[in-house]
Amino acid sequence: MSCPDKKTGRAPLVIRKSDVFRATLADNCGNLGYLGIAPDGSEYHVVVPVDLKLARGVKALNQPDDGTPFGGYRGWHYYECAPYSGSDGIAGRRQQIETNTRLLSIWLQQYNIEISIID
Repeated sequence: MSCPDKKTGRAPLVIRKSDVFRATLADNCGNLGYLGIAPDGSEYHVVVPVDLKLARGVKALNQPDDGTPFGGYRGWHYYECAPYSGSDGIAGRRQQIETNTRLLSIWLQQYNIEISIID
């Protein structure tokens, strides 16, 4: 069991590495992956794949003012997982998953949300 954070009094949000894997897509696939974090840091969800052409078309007509990706929940925080080079194969994907995990943790600090990644 996770210990509460000293600043917030909340236990860290537990995120499965397999969900970061699902949201880390090849750069040549034409899709993006996001992790959505509830405003209070109590839960998350994966938004994947988000078709770039569809998302841009929908956003052009109805772009949310808070940066919510297509398929996301208004008011949640969304981290766009950077893609890996499709030519790098699984090794490149694994490396990008590690990078996305680290950057996600840093990014969530601005919202005072701590995370714990599990396998």
